[in-house]
Amino acid sequence: LMKYRLLCILMCFGIFLSANAQENSLNDNKFINELENKTSTIQTITCKFTQTQSLSVLSNKVVKSGMFYYKRPEQILLMFDNGDYIKMTSENFQMKNGNKVNEMKVDSNPMLRELKKILSACMTGDVINTAKDFQHELKQGEANYTVVLNPKKKRAASKIKEIMLVFDKKDMYLSKMKMTQPNGDYTLYEFFEKKLNSQIKQFDK
Repeated sequence: LMKYRLLCILMCFGIFLSANAQENSLNDNKFINELENKTSTIQTITCKFTQTQSLSVLSNKVVKSGMFYYKRPEQILLMFDNGDYIKMTSENFQMKNGNKVNEMKVDSNPMLRELKKILSACMTGDVINTAKDFQHELKQGEANYTVVLNPKKKRAASKIKEIMLVFDKKDMYLSKMKMTQPNGDYTLYEFFEKKLNSQIKQFDK
């Protein structure tokens, strides 16, 4: 269950589009063009993040913090302060939770294979061919763009009720990401203090 939840959270990084435009929403092409223009020169991203989990089985929210790293092409690392991590490259997926480390080949799993494309699309701004199985609503505020996604297929809807992505207009980088499950449980990620195109030694290990 934890492994599936973390995979779903990672998917949030890259899901932007569906086939149908929605009434009263911001023009998709404007958003896509702005995202692509702002992210076209990015080679690496380093930032701090917090993870907030609200679960019905717990009386209090669980808050963790850590560092997020991205490096072209398709290298993602979520490093928690407690030593746990989620790492993905173009070929491998690895997750450490406590004393247990799980690892698998991306191409051996259709979900991971799609996830690889989605993650890369998010960070590079190339989102044309992603998220065909989601309806979306795109909203514009004074300082942010917000994308709200709802799965079209019943199987996905049984696990995910809604995905919300918030982008800062100043730089078009993801500032908030929230995944809500059908029972109301949710996981919220907030990203801040971003640094671009700096050397990331964590991927050399």
